[in-house]
Amino acid sequence: MMNLHTFVQSLEHRLPPSAAMKGDRIGLQLQSGRTEISSVFVTMELTEEIAAEAADKGADCVLAFHPLIFAPMTAITDAERVGRICTTLITSGIALVVAHTNFDAFPKGTSTLLAERLGIRVEKPLVADAQNVGFGMGIVGLLDAPESIESFAAKLHALTSAPLRYTLGRTSMLQRIAIVGGSGASFIGDALAAKVDAFITADIKYHDFHRVRGELTLIDAGHYEMEQFVPLGLAALVKEIAEERGQPLKITRSAIVPNPIAYFPQTEDYRLRQERILS
Repeated sequence: MMNLHTFVQSLEHRLPPSAAMKGDRIGLQLQSGRTEISSVFVTMELTEEIAAEAADKGADCVLAFHPLIFAPMTAITDAERVGRICTTLITSGIALVVAHTNFDAFPKGTSTLLAERLGIRVEKPLVADAQNVGFGMGIVGLLDAPESIESFAAKLHALTSAPLRYTLGRTSMLQRIAIVGGSGASFIGDALAAKVDAFITADIKYHDFHRVRGELTLIDAGHYEMEQFVPLGLAALVKEIAEERGQPLKITRSAIVPNPIAYFPQTEDYRLRQERILS
């Protein structure tokens, strides 16, 4: 067993709240009457199905990446999704802790997890955090050798299990790469300033592709798809905390894909591939 607040403090020692983006909702979101925990259930985010899964697995704490409670709540009822999920967690005695953009900024966080799987050697954050050494949003890194856009896109597509959208930059050969996992179009200017060959992120607008066409290879690899390795990184941090404190914690990860987006015509194929990544 471990004290819940001790767990949160240990997590935030590794992922300082000051590294999170302003206005993000992180930390302890629901205590659910719990002071001690023995089982941590790790997930990208909570859906009604995943909340039920956590309860079925006997978890007494959920560690989620995407915040469940973001906008101010005036009531917790069964009339809407967040209220129903909160009710399941509270009635099941399951605490909820969130690590979001403070994990994005973590040196071994969201963008690094993807970069390592693509064979990219991380050099530095794309935008360094002034308060926390080594932390920052996104990464800049190098492939061991230049790759054609066709070869690199095929590798990225196979890894993320989703269609890609992209526009070509000044060169068809890529080596210096920037990544911001998740919704990172606001960092396009930083990628241009970093003189990278390609920038990979998600939720890119049509006119953003126009903006950099011929100057920067811009790739939209999907929001969920870029972040689907986060539960592995969070679970590793929970294991570190348990080992450091000498207080064993049972660690489980959700086996349910929470991605709300389907792709036509290969919906089932993509979904099965994403389930395999979770398992």
